[in-house]
Amino acid sequence: MPSLGVTSHERITTLYRKYGPTIYSRCRRLLKDDSLAEDATQEVFMRVMKHIESAPPEAEALSWIYRVSTNYCLNVIRDRGRHAEPAAELPEVPSEHPEPELIDKNLALRLLTRAPENLRAPAVLYYVDGLEQEQVAKTLGISRRTVINRLGEFSQRCRKYLAREGDVAP
Repeated sequence: MPSLGVTSHERITTLYRKYGPTIYSRCRRLLKDDSLAEDATQEVFMRVMKHIESAPPEAEALSWIYRVSTNYCLNVIRDRGRHAEPAAELPEVPSEHPEPELIDKNLALRLLTRAPENLRAPAVLYYVDGLEQEQVAKTLGISRRTVINRLGEFSQRCRKYLAREGDVAP
């Protein structure tokens, strides 16, 4: 809750000045696009502003905003995959199969966007950002045991999805 005498406007301004660069960096890392990251950062802080009265205290605010930004960016990635984007030029037809990294990235995005929201955030923080389980727990405000369980469930869902889809079918 905000401190006595601090308005909602002052609190959102303080949070934006303090954490805006961190959230922009997070969005940029996930979206891989400066312009989309700027838009995402603005949208994240609009959502923070909408819920500022129920925002956690200062010590927990970054974890909360970080979680909002992660979920928002994952939704942008998921939605971007649903809409075809026009291309200026047609790519050359490859003579071989696509690079394994491209298949892996596409597969990873499909796996992440198919997972329920409560499994996505721990998976991104652990597998994409490389945080330790304890850091994931602290960032999400959950126990380490919950992180382990959610990562296990995410892995199990991935294995089932891969078995159904024939491993890496595009």
